[in-house]
Amino acid sequence: MQPEVHPDAAASWRLLTDRLARETDPVHRRNLEVVARHVVAEVAGDLEALEATLVDEPRYTFWGGEAARRLGSLEDVRGFYSTNIRAGKNRLAFDITRVLVDADTVVTEGVFRHVVEGAFLPGRPGPDGGPLDPQTSYLTAYQAIVVWPITPQGLIAGEEIYLGEPHQVQRAVSPGEFPHLGRQTSA
Repeated sequence: MQPEVHPDAAASWRLLTDRLARETDPVHRRNLEVVARHVVAEVAGDLEALEATLVDEPRYTFWGGEAARRLGSLEDVRGFYSTNIRAGKNRLAFDITRVLVDADTVVTEGVFRHVVEGAFLPGRPGPDGGPLDPQTSYLTAYQAIVVWPITPQGLIAGEEIYLGEPHQVQRAVSPGEFPHLGRQTSA
């Protein structure tokens, strides 16, 4: 069963799903579909569904931002996503502006947006240049390109994420202002 996500989050990656709907090549279609399933599982916080899209030992590399970072095992990747879920960073918008696909790769480009508490943004200056309040939630954004290598079996071998910049803190947000971003709150 496909996890559910907030419609505003799903709208942010509509370019990916529109491309999937138009794709006629079966291999390209399979590749786009596994990336779309992965994105939905990530945003829904469904680690089991997310891991079902990955090879047994995925490799992730984050380029740019503050420094290169590598994840070299399923345990590392699980830890990365678990941390993001605790911070609410998995509930994101990925405003995709470009999708490329071939027989063994999908590339997505766009702006990631998160709502994150100041406590999860250590050392980051606020929008006014001053310190962040650890209890306040902030809207952050950054440009990125994600290269998704796909195996012949149709699984994601990892991610090569090229961060165009570190997370930019845009502004403080009010509770409930972005119901599709940040930590899940009980209604």
